[in-house]
Amino acid sequence: MTFQHLLRRSNFPQRQFPHLRYVQQAGGRLPDVFIKEFLAAQPHVRYFTMYGATEATARLSYLPPERLTDKLGSIGRGIPGVELKVVNEAGAEVKPSEVGEIVAWGGNISPGYVNEPEANAEKFTNGSLRTGDMATVDDDGYIYIVDRKNDFIKSYGNRVSSQEVEACVLEMKDVVSAAAIGLPDPIRGEAIRVFAVRKAKSTLTEEEIIQHCMRRLARYMVPKEIIFAQSLPTNQHGKIIKSELRKEA
Repeated sequence: MTFQHLLRRSNFPQRQFPHLRYVQQAGGRLPDVFIKEFLAAQPHVRYFTMYGATEATARLSYLPPERLTDKLGSIGRGIPGVELKVVNEAGAEVKPSEVGEIVAWGGNISPGYVNEPEANAEKFTNGSLRTGDMATVDDDGYIYIVDRKNDFIKSYGNRVSSQEVEACVLEMKDVVSAAAIGLPDPIRGEAIRVFAVRKAKSTLTEEEIIQHCMRRLARYMVPKEIIFAQSLPTNQHGKIIKSELRKEA
């Protein structure tokens, strides 16, 4: 969320920082459009995309700046001492373009949660961490997150990545942040609702966003409605809490 606000709610893109040499972005995956905007604003900066989890002392993988162009959107590969695999429900590694869950091994993995045996049984197995992030890999072993396991939306019988819908909405320069959720719908199965925060004084309309999505996405991925908000609920790490949006809906 920090990068979104810097790029679209401040004068950061117009300012120069000659002494800024390195930047790392971690936590939730930053949509490609923001990475491009950051690099355009500060082309001299070495930008590291990183991925991690609280249960793994915050870091699991990184993408070096040299690979940003040809591996844009990837979280890279495991940091030294960490092994990452993307596995299917049977525990076998997925083939390129197949979707599976990221599982991590390493000395930085927590032994588990205190006094939470059910959660431990779900998340920790034989020293590994099941991250809950669904992803694909390419032929070089670079990992690309598709969505959180619990955030996929079932629309017209199709499995939709909420992050892909959000990335499309965020292509519109007046949108600062966005979150897509699915709501029960008698025709669609789940209707896609997007909560969006606009720039101050923006006149961007719901119809303009929906029309943009119709041009860029498959029909079953297009949001049914856009709800404009002043802000979105986030946790202490700045990640949007979609469970709160579902409660509100």
